[in-house]
Amino acid sequence: MVWAMARHFFIVGAQRSGTTWLYRMLGQHPDINMAHPERPEPKFFITDMLYEKGIAYYCQTYFSAGAYAWLGEKSTSYIEQAIAAKRISLHFPDALILFLLRDPVDRAISNYRFSRDNGLEARPLELAIAQEPALAKPASDISVSPYAYTARGHYVRFLGMWEQYFPREQMMLLTSEKLLGSEVAIRDVFGRLHLDTHVPLSNVHLAVNGTAPSSEPVSPNIHRRLREGFRNSNHLLAERYGVDISRWQ
Repeated sequence: MVWAMARHFFIVGAQRSGTTWLYRMLGQHPDINMAHPERPEPKFFITDMLYEKGIAYYCQTYFSAGAYAWLGEKSTSYIEQAIAAKRISLHFPDALILFLLRDPVDRAISNYRFSRDNGLEARPLELAIAQEPALAKPASDISVSPYAYTARGHYVRFLGMWEQYFPREQMMLLTSEKLLGSEVAIRDVFGRLHLDTHVPLSNVHLAVNGTAPSSEPVSPNIHRRLREGFRNSNHLLAERYGVDISRWQ
């Protein structure tokens, strides 16, 4: 099968960090076959009833037939699921794992607004964050908790988990602040995939899947508390993985 000739990459998160934009940009390259549909995400490797159907089913269901250098999937629930890392490493040990990381303060607020706008959250932001540990389990039809506003922003924990299954050279760490809207940055990603970097691109500067502007301002006190709460994990992220967090300060 032609799918066997391609290498795989996975955009595993983080949620609310611009992964849909990255999906669409990568999908414009003629040598990349992105899993479809865009929504809902496949979540194949964390959904037992799908995973049990086998890898042939996975390739035939989510990817178009043809000769490609890369097959790419975006499922942002994967970042916090050890079973996803384990299963992907079992079938695609040479896969490239793409992490798109956003300032965790901005990501937490965006996550909250997304949950609120989709009818999953009714509490004010400050109370939602304060009560977050008590709401660890997701709703039955959601793959991960929609309330992990701060927990999901401690990226260094998830990277350490994925590093148990993939070497660092197969983990591509990107930041939203540098990548989104930058044609230079996305062409650099093409280069890191050893692909032609001069292919035409469209809608590079178009924001994707953003939350609606809010008339509810975020208090400086909440910002300070969030910033302090992420300080240590951000430091470890920079120290251990070389992630440039200068725009997060």
